[in-house]
Amino acid sequence: MTYDTAHLASDYIYYLKAVQKELRHEAHALRVARELDIRVRIGFSNRCTPEHPDGPLMVVQPWHYGNTDVVRHEEAHILLWWSGLEDEIIAEFGEELGWRVVENLCQFAVGFLRITQPMVDQAVDRYGVSARAVKHLKKVSGADTQTALRRLVYDDPRSCRAGFLLSGRYVAEVAQCNWSLPFSWLEAVDKPARRFPPDANVSFLKLTPSQTLGVCWG
Repeated sequence: MTYDTAHLASDYIYYLKAVQKELRHEAHALRVARELDIRVRIGFSNRCTPEHPDGPLMVVQPWHYGNTDVVRHEEAHILLWWSGLEDEIIAEFGEELGWRVVENLCQFAVGFLRITQPMVDQAVDRYGVSARAVKHLKKVSGADTQTALRRLVYDDPRSCRAGFLLSGRYVAEVAQCNWSLPFSWLEAVDKPARRFPPDANVSFLKLTPSQTLGVCWG
């Protein structure tokens, strides 16, 4: 861990992966909580108290209790607090902006807690870093397209990868890790393949008549 706020996402990714390895890559949210000795209770709002004197406590609304992304989000808050990164974020950015950064990081972490490293490794072994690998991750994890795309693109913070989702002509989602796409979020793109150089490693997959998924790497 660098504890350098310029590397927040990568620090947290490495921390998450280390914890998941200790948990033998458990993907079920409640079993993860049990392995980490996090108490899960039902209440009126979703919240967590990592520093509770009786041990870390998570409260979720009854309809979010179970193997859900809300439970994973609260687990991510507790893991971020354990890592020491939360204090660094608040100290660097202040209360108002700092808590927004914390929320974004914890929501980002949901994809890592839901889609484990063996799932990613299996997808890449079968399909390479490609749009088909994203589709495979969706199938095995039940995640949505955006979550599966981000999980593949940001799997290794040192790699050069990017991905995007087109809705009709418009870019509905982008994910970029050390690789800049030739178009931006919400931009209208008629023929995306022509935007990339001939030697680019780009794959496309039609998900629906109006949705196209793309992944590239270098």
